[in-house]
Amino acid sequence: MSMKRLIIFLLLVVFTFGLASCKTTPEEGWNYTRDSSLTDFATQVTLNENNLNSDFDVTGRGLVTVETFIDGDTVHFRNYSNTKTLKVRFLAIDTPESTGQVEPWGKPASIFTKSKLKDADAIVLESDEIGNPVFDSTGERYLAWVWYKAKGSSVWRNLNIEILQDGLAMGKSTSSNRYGTVATAALSDARAQDLNLYSGENDPLFFYGETVELTIKALVTNKNAYSGIKVRFEGVVTKVEGNAVYMEQYDEESLQAYGVYIYGGYAPLAPRFLVTGYRLIITGTADNNENFGFQVSGLSFSLIDPLPDDVIIVEKNVAFTPTLISADDLLENEYLEATFVTMENLTVTSIYTTTSADSSSQGAMTLTCQTEDQKTVIIRTVVLNDGGELVTEEYFANKTITVRGIVDIYEGTPQIKLFTLDDVDIIE
Repeated sequence: MSMKRLIIFLLLVVFTFGLASCKTTPEEGWNYTRDSSLTDFATQVTLNENNLNSDFDVTGRGLVTVETFIDGDTVHFRNYSNTKTLKVRFLAIDTPESTGQVEPWGKPASIFTKSKLKDADAIVLESDEIGNPVFDSTGERYLAWVWYKAKGSSVWRNLNIEILQDGLAMGKSTSSNRYGTVATAALSDARAQDLNLYSGENDPLFFYGETVELTIKALVTNKNAYSGIKVRFEGVVTKVEGNAVYMEQYDEESLQAYGVYIYGGYAPLAPRFLVTGYRLIITGTADNNENFGFQVSGLSFSLIDPLPDDVIIVEKNVAFTPTLISADDLLENEYLEATFVTMENLTVTSIYTTTSADSSSQGAMTLTCQTEDQKTVIIRTVVLNDGGELVTEEYFANKTITVRGIVDIYEGTPQIKLFTLDDVDIIE
């Protein structure tokens, strides 16, 4: 290679890696810094610091720690004595949705709340009427004012009011509470300053195509409502099956993973995108088909000149683990369908092998298994091979096994679909 060609090659390599390093994650697409000249309403109210070493759920005021971030106006905390999880809805505000059908400015609001609390030196919950913690209309979430001290600061800030003043929430009974005057002023100022939600500008983290942006949970718990609708969501690929994959997304509020079957079609680039362990943003059409079940299809792919609807690779080599379930979970939780699960200590009691010569499933097996608590579950295998040899009934007969696979529904009965011998442990 000539010196000139070598220099050109090295410049191209540097340019290529430079482009790769400049790519931003969705969270990096929203950069917000509050103008320091604006009024800081979050410090115009004062926290009563008496007896903070107490449980909010008992006294209506107390120190807490974050257990799980949900969205802009909902967080799960642990109480001071670390004996109870407190599901908390922030008083006086209503941030756009980011945990179901995603709304504009929902993701920035969620990012904002997390950024304020994740490194806080201290966090306090306070009920609107001291000594009287109350629930919202769901009966499951406490209503609270959330106070925090930023790292290295001695000043308590009211996060509810801070979210309002930065234009990341609508008001919700904002004036009719203990800090109503300041909270209302904060909301009015955000509108006057055209901040974020009130800027008239697009949310940089929201997809504005003719598509419903939502979570996998929202999609699969409302299959009929979204059938025939173009949808957009994010998830991790857990299994690849021919031209299709299974994807799932963990929901922090319900503490459950929700899965969906994605048909990639025969697009030549599909194998480059639909890879186990890839976190993807998928845009496609949902279909609750009585013959094929629920799926999302109509995907498009591009490496050079992507369109807004193309599949987007967010992250590669994402670590994930199957959800450990019981027989009762499998048989009773309808929303486990299409999720990657594991079941332990199943004793194989009988086996049926598909023998039809004109079937692509010839050699696939159906294992009837007994759990330790005497429940019956079904494992359905694909055609399995071991070193190039067809795996037959002798491999499983009378064995106790642990399996990892995808929950599938066959003729109305849930079963676990087994794709590879790597997902089987022979216990005895």
